[in-house]
Amino acid sequence: MASRAATKIGREGFALATTLLIILVLGVIALGAAWLASAERKTAQAESVHMRALFSADSGSEAAINFIRLADAPPAIMDLADRSVRQQDLTALEGSQSYAYDCQFLRKRPKPGWGMDYLDYDYAVLADGEAGRQGQSAVRVVASRLFREGY
Repeated sequence: MASRAATKIGREGFALATTLLIILVLGVIALGAAWLASAERKTAQAESVHMRALFSADSGSEAAINFIRLADAPPAIMDLADRSVRQQDLTALEGSQSYAYDCQFLRKRPKPGWGMDYLDYDYAVLADGEAGRQGQSAVRVVASRLFREGY
């Protein structure tokens, strides 16, 4: 009987210690899940700002391409240093989104199969987009337009 009493005395706090250990492990798991959810929300917000900036820059490149497309004749070079034919300053879009672009003449070359009086004019379009204070993006494209020389 003495050995039975000694065994009971050694196991008195076992259930309490096990319960506290399980609560500690569950608390750590809950804290980790909350931190992960917060980090995921921040990442999704940053990705959203980046995509809005990219769409703004794409809008700027489309505006520059539209300028080239609607020209009746090859646009004149306005700045001989960098061969710019058009520079559009910051243009506001929706909310905090905006774009700016620079359209530069690259070269003119004959269009194969069209004769010597039809030339392809190549332009570099450099468009920058912004969204919010931190979102910035840039789009670089080359646009070509066929013009008839001397027409």
